[in-house]
Amino acid sequence: MTQTNADTTFSLRIFLLHFTMRIHFTIFCLLNFAAAFSQSDLTIGQWKAHLPFNSGISVTQSSDKIFYGTPQAVLAIDKADRALERVTKVEGLSRVGVSLVKYNKDSKVLVVVFDNGAIDLLTDEGIIALPSIPASNIVLGEKRVNEVYMANDSIAYLAANFGLSTLNLKTGLFPNTVKTPFEVKGVRIFNELIYIATAEGVYTADPNAGYNVDDFANWKWLGGEKGFPEDYSSEALNVYNDKLYIGINDSLYNYDGDTAIYTYHLDGFFVKYLSSEGQHLLAGFSCKAGCSSKVIVFDENGFVRDNPYGCVDFSRYAIEDEQGAIWYADFGKLLRVQHAGEGWCELIQVNSPVSTSISAIDVANNQVWVAAGGLDLSFIAIGLRDGFYWLADGVWENRSIENEPALADVSDFIDIKVHPSNGKVYGAAYWDALVEFDPATKEFQVFNETNSDGKLDFALQDPTRTRVLGLAFDEEENLWMTNNNAPKPLVVLRKDGTWENYDLSCTNELSIYKIVVDRLGYKWMNTFNSNIGIVVFDEGDPNDPSDDRCKIINSSNSVLPTNEVNALEVDRDGAVWVGTKNGAAVFQCDPLGGDCPGTLPFVEVDGFGANLLEEQDVRCVAVDGANRKWFGTLAGVFVMSPEGTEQIAHFTEENSPLFSNAIVDIDFDEETGEVFIGTAKGLISYRGEATTGEGFHNGVLVYPNPVRPDYEGPIAIKGLAEDATVKITDVGGQLVFETEALGGQAIWNGRDYNDRKVNTGVYLVFATSRNQSSPDVAVAKVLVVN
Repeated sequence: MTQTNADTTFSLRIFLLHFTMRIHFTIFCLLNFAAAFSQSDLTIGQWKAHLPFNSGISVTQSSDKIFYGTPQAVLAIDKADRALERVTKVEGLSRVGVSLVKYNKDSKVLVVVFDNGAIDLLTDEGIIALPSIPASNIVLGEKRVNEVYMANDSIAYLAANFGLSTLNLKTGLFPNTVKTPFEVKGVRIFNELIYIATAEGVYTADPNAGYNVDDFANWKWLGGEKGFPEDYSSEALNVYNDKLYIGINDSLYNYDGDTAIYTYHLDGFFVKYLSSEGQHLLAGFSCKAGCSSKVIVFDENGFVRDNPYGCVDFSRYAIEDEQGAIWYADFGKLLRVQHAGEGWCELIQVNSPVSTSISAIDVANNQVWVAAGGLDLSFIAIGLRDGFYWLADGVWENRSIENEPALADVSDFIDIKVHPSNGKVYGAAYWDALVEFDPATKEFQVFNETNSDGKLDFALQDPTRTRVLGLAFDEEENLWMTNNNAPKPLVVLRKDGTWENYDLSCTNELSIYKIVVDRLGYKWMNTFNSNIGIVVFDEGDPNDPSDDRCKIINSSNSVLPTNEVNALEVDRDGAVWVGTKNGAAVFQCDPLGGDCPGTLPFVEVDGFGANLLEEQDVRCVAVDGANRKWFGTLAGVFVMSPEGTEQIAHFTEENSPLFSNAIVDIDFDEETGEVFIGTAKGLISYRGEATTGEGFHNGVLVYPNPVRPDYEGPIAIKGLAEDATVKITDVGGQLVFETEALGGQAIWNGRDYNDRKVNTGVYLVFATSRNQSSPDVAVAKVLVVN
């Protein structure tokens, strides 16, 4: 500080007494009003997963809960009241990509196995991560666990693509491994012998015989002398009614330890799994030709019944609980349970996104909109049919080719934008239109070559499709779009409903992709062609084609580190930021009015300096309420200062709950500061520090208020004028803390200048706007209890 405490106190008092302008004075009831502060349910610095939970790949149970393994996480359902609990990487899982779950009722441990063979053990005390299998050199390449069998309260057997391992649930160690020449699909202990199911049939070993069970040469194959076929494969086995039931090719056999006896058969199917946790044996049959699965239910007398209609689409597993209800893990949409004695299934709808697919995000009007299409590395549509999905008032909804007749011929949504004033949503679909959706009426309008005054057109190389890829609104609320590979690839739908399209005279390239509009009204676009760089276009007078201007910006006439441009964004000062395959650049000049080489901000991190994100593949750029830059890369999210010269944070899947380091898109709820990050493995959000500010203070709030003794997080002051100066004093006017707002929100850590926790008491917040001609002041109170 440059002033003494006494000088500062005196200055603040004079400041308050002699300010003649209007002052907003806000005094709070000292109650917990955090819920009224905003619609976000996160505190600053907190993460939240937004993952799909409506398809199951595995299911298991404790005495009071059903646990579903979903493709990215775990869902727990209370058997009594159906309460849901989501366990994701945010809640402590070591990663995403769940392949199966298994509960040990004796030790009360939930085993969660991931796609790469890593394992988490979930107990009442917490989560223990076991990365041993992926790190093992037992087998090179992919490691995959196909089944977990609980032998007792301590030992679990793991049937894997490299063989058979044991896991000690109490120590987290893997005491034994049998390396096999082929994949092990299932394992059981029957009559004190170990049996494994493989593509080459069933093998068995006696752990008490005195030979080395870890040596596969000591295992015995079960063949014709035991009633098995001479050539067969097996994927499943289980013990039921004192017999070992085995899936053999397309049939079910039972085995008493001496002879295998045929039990059941389904043409065109094979036995995928066997489950016997309740009174019945459940046999899951998978179709060999892509049709729906079947689950056959057997009782102890051999009575057979098929699964009821609506219970099974693509069944991965099923269990029966103590009440006779059957819970199905099905890869189709919605989880389902068949109650005992009922001939139908209850469908369980979990409020969650429909997909992990993300190509673009737009946050507006307290709603989050996600386009769920995608392009491959050759810029060919992947064929994703999830349409678009959105979060509004805490509820996720979706519209796609699967559930909306208006979208019967539309898929692969690549971009999405919300109209600045009327709230209508526009989706750009590679296959094969511009889609307008009104959230208020749920009505659709699909625009293509037939109803756009001929301005939208077929792609020259694909004359059956009207490819729309990029969308951007200008300041007059005209919607600009890229009509990929059309003869005139830049199209505008004007606010008055009229259409126009434009040649790009500076290039013959038609594979135009993304687009932004800067404050001069210029359209900045990238292309599929890695040799082009950036196309900048200005139509001038819309009624005068002769004044159109166009320019190519590339690595030859600018500082662009490469012509492979991935992302474009306009910041709060009007500068255009460009993300490339080799870093980022910024243009703060008029590219059509003269020389405009741009700038490569220089950044120093940990004593090493380099150009901004040099050697990073920057996939997207976003700007928060404080004009800070958020760069999504293939190495996570980099948060940079407004000028791009200081690294504020670097979030990765290793140091944060991020699902993947491959970032697709980022956008902000400007009112709450919540950052929505689209990764290659799904959507996640983070409550940031910055919100959007205005020219004057507007409803200043402090939260939490009061600050209770057990609270260690940040104290936020929201509703400030943009970049306001904030001073915090005690009631005697003694200065405690001073900072500058990040956009419209300032953060205080509850400590003084010497980093000491402040004493219990009421503290005053004085905020002054930076508007020199008409400054604005707000005063608030906050109670701190220590």
